[in-house]
Amino acid sequence: MNRLSLSIFLLCIFAFPMGNLMSQTQRNHGWVVSGNSSKLLIQGKEILNARDDFRFKAPEGMNQIQEIDYYLMLGEYYLRKKDKVGIANILYDLRTKKGEYAFADSLLTSLWKQSQSEEVQAIKILDTYIQKEPNTYFRNLAKNMRTNLFQTGEDEKKSMVRMDCQKNKPYYSLCRVFRLQYYIDLPSGKEKEMHKHFVNIMRVSSPFFEDPNLEWIPLLDRIDEDLPAKLSFLGFAREGIHLQKMMMDLEKITDGFISENSNERMAFFQILSGDYAGAEESLLNFLKLAKGKKTSILNRVYVKLGALAYLQKDYKKSLDYYLKLDLTNWSADIHHPYLNEPMSISGVKDLISVSLYKVNGADAALKALQKIKDPEKLTEADIWPKLRISQMLMDQNPELSSRMTDEIIYMAQEKKWRRLEYAATVLQGYNQIYRKEFRKSTIELTKSRGILDEENAFYAAEFLRNFGFVFAHTASGKKGPVNGNIRDGVSDYLQNNLYEDLYYIRNYRPLAFSTDLFFEYALSHLRDDNDVWGLLDSVYKYNAVKWTRSLKGSPHSLFQIQFVDKQFQYLSGFSTTRESKFFDSTYADSRETESQIQRKSEEESVRNLESAKHPTVILLPYKEEFYLFTFNPRESRRNQLTWKVIRSQRPDTSEAIDSVRELVSSNKDTETVQIYLNESGASLMRSLKKEMKETGFTFFFSLQPGSDPQKPLNTFSWKCPQNMRSLGGKGMNLVDTAYFEGSRILKEKERLHLWDFSANASPLNSVTNLSWSCKSDLGSFEEIPFLKLFRRIDYRTVPRMVVYTERVVGKSFADYSWHYQWLHFWFRSGTKKIGYLPTLPVLDAASVSGLADPSRYQDEGVWIHATPQ
Repeated sequence: MNRLSLSIFLLCIFAFPMGNLMSQTQRNHGWVVSGNSSKLLIQGKEILNARDDFRFKAPEGMNQIQEIDYYLMLGEYYLRKKDKVGIANILYDLRTKKGEYAFADSLLTSLWKQSQSEEVQAIKILDTYIQKEPNTYFRNLAKNMRTNLFQTGEDEKKSMVRMDCQKNKPYYSLCRVFRLQYYIDLPSGKEKEMHKHFVNIMRVSSPFFEDPNLEWIPLLDRIDEDLPAKLSFLGFAREGIHLQKMMMDLEKITDGFISENSNERMAFFQILSGDYAGAEESLLNFLKLAKGKKTSILNRVYVKLGALAYLQKDYKKSLDYYLKLDLTNWSADIHHPYLNEPMSISGVKDLISVSLYKVNGADAALKALQKIKDPEKLTEADIWPKLRISQMLMDQNPELSSRMTDEIIYMAQEKKWRRLEYAATVLQGYNQIYRKEFRKSTIELTKSRGILDEENAFYAAEFLRNFGFVFAHTASGKKGPVNGNIRDGVSDYLQNNLYEDLYYIRNYRPLAFSTDLFFEYALSHLRDDNDVWGLLDSVYKYNAVKWTRSLKGSPHSLFQIQFVDKQFQYLSGFSTTRESKFFDSTYADSRETESQIQRKSEEESVRNLESAKHPTVILLPYKEEFYLFTFNPRESRRNQLTWKVIRSQRPDTSEAIDSVRELVSSNKDTETVQIYLNESGASLMRSLKKEMKETGFTFFFSLQPGSDPQKPLNTFSWKCPQNMRSLGGKGMNLVDTAYFEGSRILKEKERLHLWDFSANASPLNSVTNLSWSCKSDLGSFEEIPFLKLFRRIDYRTVPRMVVYTERVVGKSFADYSWHYQWLHFWFRSGTKKIGYLPTLPVLDAASVSGLADPSRYQDEGVWIHATPQ
């Protein structure tokens, strides 16, 4: 099928405008690309630029460390250019110097020999240096470099020597890379200490984002061109992108362009980090260079671009990209972006049909699918489009859809095509609901559970299966035992909802049975059944999904591991052939293990409320109303949790306030009522404090398991800001920046950290871009960026309690979303309680100790526990 006939297949032709490419963040050390020009900077000072073709000149006005950086950076340029004269000039200059230049000499000499295919001589040069060098630091640098350059084998791990790196020593950036390599190779995939390994990797990778001396790593592409991939497969996609960008900038400077290979690899890393727009730009950059390339290569990229536009819900643009495919030159090497397996021409047409459906509706998609001609011998790939027809026919003709699906199921069973059988069986379960064959529907859905083997388990869609049971029983009008299906379906949906749009493609999800409809049916059933715990669980998780989907951007630091792990599960087909060796590596195993550890530690259960000792209120919005749940620990177990629906768009209605009054009156000797902290709970709290001044109100943040040791806390703060310095000796422990931000570990575990410093104005309106700075009493400028906290705070450095003021986030508590993200960071990091005060009063030794007293926050402040008390 040629491009014209593909247009007929799609039935429509669109065009889309190319977006502007993202601007690059300027670095002040190393190679800098700016438009069509480029330059070499050493600590902010321009040394060479493209106008003089980067001709060698002896360094002037630099110290020894800067000179060595200069030689290595210019050396990597000459090596890529194969510039013999340039390398000779550097080596001559190095050999006339006194000091710590010998390693640079041996390294560049060895690399030049290697580039000339003199491998034996290249190894000998480094071996001779290692034998003669008496200094352990330089000897270990050479050993690690030798390992990187000349160690080969199946195992991607390298036997690195662990190094301690100091800024006042030369080759600091190389040392830091070797240290990172050492730590990323420690996890073996399954061990119990996995989280500790990941915390350490986060710590050793953090300086690359923070230290001006590490803005450029000379010879990074020679050291380990796969380092970005290893980090990404571990789950550190942001870190992988950061290092990949350095390599690509060097390509641009030396070659005048960034290779297709590098652009496509960068796109995969960006997809793993959730930056679909950035990935699209990288692939468009690929196409700019790919003129004259084989059609099969262009097809591969256009498939990825179409799939990316679909992920961004720009279905029209998705079709635009698919229209550029040339199916007369199709290659078996093209992989399905969502399944990571070879894709046939039938497979790509099946993929395109969903975008066509999204733009032009089912009729257009069906006409296109019906044009696909069957080969003489049908394969599994040829049957999938027929299942797509069945999926899209269901609304119009469920009888015909059902007959088609039955035929597909029989064929799949005969041929042992498990995935096809599974998808068709789930689809048939839904089809039977349309046909009012409710018992047959539950039989199909029950059968589907045992179809997939371990090899195909990733393809399961448990929330679709469980949703189907609920739809079937509800539509039948009979009260069925579906409470467990609701619970399991909602839990699975909570984990996988970000990929809901993909279920139409990879699992042939019926088009008419929406998630919104499921929640309506589920909540109706739970209300009728008076399953109050199931009702709370469902509405609570419904709200958790809404909050997750409202977030802009993807997680940072260790919080990204679970996210990246999910991206691998659903989007690994966007990878390039260079990454194939890592899918079965210990890097991938370690990521999966760490993701499971994190998920288990953060699992929430509404049943954790049963251990609460205080009366509890949970107010959850659902569409145009609220569900109000109250937990009374004094009642019998059966009657402790009650609920009501409040049909209002205001969370602080009199009906809600009266329910809380009733809860308080049944607990007369209880001084405290706790409220679940969400936006509606915060609004209700403000009204309750005015209406019920005699009652103490606190918040709790989540329904995770957890306990607070309730030990006395010593108060700590940052000693740099002026307002804190005056509190020294008044019950306040003042510590240096490194201890307060988490870079260094305080021995005292039972700590309260006081934050009362003005946030710097953020150029980007985002909480993660906040920072706090001050001038110390020595006159030095110090800063704590929020992103640095993300990378530094872990289980070894997190305080038990945080107290903060409005100045810290720059907005009042009424501006809920900013405060919530601040609180979310601390509680997810392991803090047990947080106190908020609009302003901090004049403090003395007595009032400092009072910061850990909940009553201190009764009037204007807010007291928040991590979990129900």
